[in-house]
Amino acid sequence: MSELITHYIITYGYVAMFAIVLLQELGMPGLPNELVLFYFGYLGKQAGLSYPLVICLVVIADITGSFILYFLFYYGRNWLASIKPAWVKIPVKKIDSIKGKIASHSGRNIFMAKLTPFVRSYLPVVAGLLQVDRLLYGRIVLITAFIWTGGWVTAGWILHF
Repeated sequence: MSELITHYIITYGYVAMFAIVLLQELGMPGLPNELVLFYFGYLGKQAGLSYPLVICLVVIADITGSFILYFLFYYGRNWLASIKPAWVKIPVKKIDSIKGKIASHSGRNIFMAKLTPFVRSYLPVVAGLLQVDRLLYGRIVLITAFIWTGGWVTAGWILHF
């Protein structure tokens, strides 16, 4: 039975890992992201998958999912504002204040939020709605994807017994 499972992971492991990480970044409910990434590292080593390829795939899936949500809300902001109910008030001054704080810290707040469990899932939505600079957001997502996603997969890979 374990040979069948190992064969399945070797055959479909890369695609499955990419798809699951991408779906998690897009907000699919399920297991905690950290647990899944750790398990992918563990399972990848057990199945004899290529460590560099596993890292590349999960990091690319993380970045892709983050950017899909970011661009969806970045370009869909006006549409969302047009369909909001009349009784919903948007605190424009508060939003401008938050956007100013983000810009004044050169992205440190975004960086820390992207490395914070649970908060990191909502960051692309907030960054898109606040119209955070694309290059700033892109640099932060790239760095944090390697740190967060790559770190959890590496931990699972190293701690494989």
